[in-house]
Amino acid sequence: MRITDIRITPERIPILVPYRIAGRTFDTAEIIFVTLIADNDLVGYGSASPVPPLTGDDFDSATRALEEAIAPAFRGAESEDLAVAVGHAAAGAGGAKSALAAFDIALHDLRAKSLGVPLVTMLGGARRRLVTSITVGIGDPIAMADAASRHVARGFRAIKVKIGEDPDADLDALRRIRAAVGPDIAIRVDANQGYTPDLAVRVAREMESLSIDLFEQPIAAGDIPGLKRVTEAGGLPVIADEGVKVAADLIPLIEAGAARGANIKLMKCGGIAEALGIDRALRAAGWSALVGCMDESRVSIAAAAHFSAAASSVAWIDLDGHIDLAADPFSGGFEIVNGEIILGDAPGLGVRSRGRD
Repeated sequence: MRITDIRITPERIPILVPYRIAGRTFDTAEIIFVTLIADNDLVGYGSASPVPPLTGDDFDSATRALEEAIAPAFRGAESEDLAVAVGHAAAGAGGAKSALAAFDIALHDLRAKSLGVPLVTMLGGARRRLVTSITVGIGDPIAMADAASRHVARGFRAIKVKIGEDPDADLDALRRIRAAVGPDIAIRVDANQGYTPDLAVRVAREMESLSIDLFEQPIAAGDIPGLKRVTEAGGLPVIADEGVKVAADLIPLIEAGAARGANIKLMKCGGIAEALGIDRALRAAGWSALVGCMDESRVSIAAAAHFSAAASSVAWIDLDGHIDLAADPFSGGFEIVNGEIILGDAPGLGVRSRGRD
């Protein structure tokens, strides 16, 4: 199968409900769409959602990497060997991980379509249903509890709460959210490196009575001894995020026993091929994965869902980055019913372009 054309389409898409995390507010999604066209008339889709501190590229540099390095190298090239193709793309992309992820996703979509099977099947998975959390950003504690209640009313069974700016306000919000949603809704907490180790230990201990599922990246990513302190302070699984971009980043964390798992994002690791390597490393360590996302199109959310359904280390899913986009040029691939992602049976990702080809 030969790639005859590659189309790169950068778009800035407003977010309907802007949200805040520790240190940043998001109101626009910057997404670069990739379309691979093969000589057998099959089409593969991917997309990049760069966030510079995590992905090593921004909107402009990711677009350049795709247009000037990756696309020229692959127009007219054979794409049968995924590992070789992704390796060549990685060499061309340099450190532009979201750009690499977009191309990797499109290659996997194209390959699964050529086999006539859903991507999850090609990856060796059998699951088709995944419970996802939905995010509540930092804000007034009463407003955060109200937002969580609205999500639960829509059928979501897991809430991810952003904290990390003010421990007292954060704990107030978490107590209000737990009271508002009741005991049966899962609550996951993400501080986005917002705390010092001392504050993180305090918050971890006070959260134990709130039945919190996990505590994601509470302190600076490079502070492995501090992260270990938080892990040893309480009963909450501590999950590394910003500190784990690729599989090799796990080694010092695992050797130190500094966490109990890691957040796998296709955008920060460079796509499905590297994500599978992280999954293998986590399984070998007996750790668990949380699969997360940026503000992304349905294309890359579908890819993360197919990966999640096939990866055995995955214990938690946080794939809601497409929900509040003002416009998404893709449809299909999956549906969300009562907070559960349900994958379809169409070949590849199963997503459909809204008249873009």
